[in-house]
Amino acid sequence: MSTLTRISINPARRNGRKLLTNPQAMHAAVRASFPPDISEDEARVLWRVDPHDHESVLYVVGPEKPTGAVIVEQAGWESRPAQTADYGRFLDSLMKGQRWHFEIVANPTYSEPNGKRGKVKAHVSARHQLDWLYKQAPKAGFALAPRDDDPCTDEERSRWAVSDAPMVMERWTDTFGKGNESRGSRNQVRIAKARFSGTLEITDADAIRHALTHGIGRARAYGCGLLTLAPVK
Repeated sequence: MSTLTRISINPARRNGRKLLTNPQAMHAAVRASFPPDISEDEARVLWRVDPHDHESVLYVVGPEKPTGAVIVEQAGWESRPAQTADYGRFLDSLMKGQRWHFEIVANPTYSEPNGKRGKVKAHVSARHQLDWLYKQAPKAGFALAPRDDDPCTDEERSRWAVSDAPMVMERWTDTFGKGNESRGSRNQVRIAKARFSGTLEITDADAIRHALTHGIGRARAYGCGLLTLAPVK
């Protein structure tokens, strides 16, 4: 059973600040809320943090209900327990042609030729990050509003409003240590992130279900790749 969980994080608490500023710590806390032997065939463990004025909201997708009370006890408010919903019911309702408002934090990257495998590098400009999102859309089962220079018919272009166009809402780079500090093997990790928001249209219901439960792009263990949908206002 795929689940979607919402947990309020208190930035005024020491552990809350730690989780919000260290993706490695948040990754460990999220994984610890699931049994170590879970199967991720149906859904991968994904998470994303959305900041608000007085709290930050942690969203978690997983193959079963997490023990969110542990994170609440350490970094949230007792009066605001974790909220978990059966994600499967929502996923089953998705159909081709539906439009949804979407949000995703992603790690847009590209492969630079360097021998057989190539070297993975991050897109850092908003334009290239948006290009990355448009390239991901078809295989993730959705379409986006055509850009000014995209080849498409006038009829197709007229189906989209200016407000539907996806935008890069913010860009930043997370830098954190990974490894065993006591053994002198603490490596610095840098992950370039972009938060996208806009309107999408479902083109392949099965593909978008997979994207919603398994993520899009790289660095999914560190707060990237979790796509969420909400009704279009």
